Amino acid sequence: MSKAALSKAIKKGRISATRKENGSLDIDPAELHRVYPPVNTEPLPSEQKRTQETLNETTRLQAKVAALGELLEQVKAERDDLRQDRDQWREQARLALLTHQPQGFEGAQIRHL
Repeated sequence: MSKAALSKAIKKGRISATRKENGSLDIDPAELHRVYPPVNTEPLPSEQKRTQETLNETTRLQAKVAALGELLEQVKAERDDLRQDRDQWREQARLALLTHQPQGFEGAQIRHL
C-alpha cells in the first residue's frame, strides 16, 4: 500500500490509527489486514512445480555441458597426438627419401628429354 492510499483510508474512517507524540501514525497490523487482506507471497503449487522443473532442467543441462566440455578436451588431446604422429611420420619419410639411393643409378646421369 502506498502512503497516500493509507492516509485516505484513515481520513475516510476505513482504518483506525493513533497518532504518536512525534506526529506519525501507528496502525495496528490487524486493523490494516481487516481492510486490506495480506498479499500471499507464497508461490502457488503450480509455480513451485514449474520452478523445480526449471531448476532440474538447468542442473541437467549444466551437467551435460560439463560432460561435453570434458569430451571436447579429450578429442582435442587425441587430435594433437595424431598431428604429432603424422608430423613424425612425414619427417621420417622425408629423411628416407633424402638418404635413399636407388641401386644401379649411382653414377648415371639423368637426361631431360
